[in-house]
Amino acid sequence: MEFYAIRRRGSKSLILTEEKVATLADCLPAIRDSICVGGDRVIIKCERDNFRLHTPGRHGSVRLFVGMEYISRSQPDMDYLVRVILIIQQQLHDYIIALPDVLSYMTSSLTSTSYIDPAPNASKNIDYAHLYEELVTFV
Repeated sequence: MEFYAIRRRGSKSLILTEEKVATLADCLPAIRDSICVGGDRVIIKCERDNFRLHTPGRHGSVRLFVGMEYISRSQPDMDYLVRVILIIQQQLHDYIIALPDVLSYMTSSLTSTSYIDPAPNASKNIDYAHLYEELVTFV
């Protein structure tokens, strides 16, 4: 999962591994509930390994850290992420399970001169026709 931010001194992206996405999902409910009575923000710090999530950041934003690198996200961005994180986790899980099928298909496709059908037991979560077109365009 990649987060991207545009800054005054250039753009920045953070890439989260499957484990860090799981940590983020664990932290999100606390971020969602971090507004107290009267609109005051409660400081939330969620840390695991070299991933950290802190609120409030500047202007009420949330900071996502991987090591010493960070990006800031607004509260509306984080609210949206709370609503879609389960979908993202399921897609990530499906892609990780499909990875061996994709690698096998890529090896076969790169040595072929025309489209080949995926193996009958290949993951149904991958659009192999689109993958083939991407591979042909890439090479």
